[in-house]
Amino acid sequence: MGGEQILMRPIGAHGAGTCQRACLRRARPIKLRRVPAGRIVQPSALAEGIFRREILPWGCLGLTLGLVEGATAAVLVKQHFAGAASLFGVNIAVALVSGAPAFSNVLSFVWANLAHGRARVQLMVALQAAFALLVGCVALASRASAGLLLTVVSIIAARVVWAGILTVRAAIWTANYPRNVLARITGRIVIVNALAVGTSAALVGWVLEGRAVEARWLYGAGALVGLLGAWLYRAMRVRREFQLLAAEAASGARTEPFSLAMFTQILKQDPAYREYMGWMGIFGAGSLMLTAQLVLLFTEQLHLTSAMQIALLAVVPLITQPLFLPWWARLFDGSHVLRFRSRQGWALVLASLTLCLGVFARSLGLLWSGAVLLGAAQAGANLGWNLGHNDFASLGRAQHYMGVHVTLTGLRGGIAPPLGVLAYMGLERWHAGSGQYALLLALALTTAGAWGFTRMRRALEG
Repeated sequence: MGGEQILMRPIGAHGAGTCQRACLRRARPIKLRRVPAGRIVQPSALAEGIFRREILPWGCLGLTLGLVEGATAAVLVKQHFAGAASLFGVNIAVALVSGAPAFSNVLSFVWANLAHGRARVQLMVALQAAFALLVGCVALASRASAGLLLTVVSIIAARVVWAGILTVRAAIWTANYPRNVLARITGRIVIVNALAVGTSAALVGWVLEGRAVEARWLYGAGALVGLLGAWLYRAMRVRREFQLLAAEAASGARTEPFSLAMFTQILKQDPAYREYMGWMGIFGAGSLMLTAQLVLLFTEQLHLTSAMQIALLAVVPLITQPLFLPWWARLFDGSHVLRFRSRQGWALVLASLTLCLGVFARSLGLLWSGAVLLGAAQAGANLGWNLGHNDFASLGRAQHYMGVHVTLTGLRGGIAPPLGVLAYMGLERWHAGSGQYALLLALALTTAGAWGFTRMRRALEG
């Protein structure tokens, strides 16, 4: 294409079937407009002003979120409740909390219905406050079987509410920021959020390692910081919110709430999005399965400390994301999500392979390298997950497309981690030390998903 880029046109729900089928069959890109190579469109002053109102609240909420992030919560459960319940019960709890960030999205249709036709900021503040209070409930858990149950329920409930926050936030970001700068502006927020989550995760590792401070005090403090973030978010505004609400009303969303029927209708009428969701399911299942398996392997076979486990699975990936996210953001802003995912997918395959080799070889060097590569891949994954549906949906349907995406994420979040843990425990019961080969199942799924994205990209571009 010489010195030019071709930006892919977002495809609306109603015209998706015919347009996307034709595009995939003819294997021709959809040309919207040409942008000279190397040209960077700068955000407007209005977009920058809106961004400045968002940055501090999301930083505060990131500190709270870090306490219930999948890998961090999994290490907390494995270490804090060791001996308080059966090994099988603790391992299943590890699977549940590590998959909670994904599993919680299965109820996203509730949030999509709740948000439609309502002022976004007031709803967002209420959800943020509820999330902070649920994280604080972990501080009430005793170090016993009942405490383990309360911890798991509180973490899952907090992540359910966070799923609502993400669903509403996607619509706010789409309304506030133009598509050609969307990833770069929201990428800055993701960077701050990632650093805050990483800081919080490091504190959990320090508490579990030194035991100088009770973990419950850390979770109580995190709840207070989250409430502060919710209070600060009240100053946020949604640009031309009346147009957003009008577009939602025109789409029939008021009279037809998001439901199983709408879920299946979107997938039936939009074959390209259906295929994209299929490969996302396979790809995401492998990624989710890997985390729970690594926590068990790090504890039971490699005997790594709590602090090192959290550093490898949470802190290093999170603090390295800001280094790679600007590159991913430029790639996303200048191309269709299929081109983006076809590259990001193989980055995650490389990270997963390196971590698996680190376990097999008992090599800390490979594990640290894998952690850095995981951060690089996750930087792109965050953008693709939050924004990718916009390349298939029109403005009035964006939230419903996101609802389909996160609902399917929830399904694999409830299935993949427990399946990975059961595969590990089954192999260990068959032959002690063979549980590490369960990692190959996760790696195979991730590789298959990356291949699927590449296949779709080639069909789109020709």
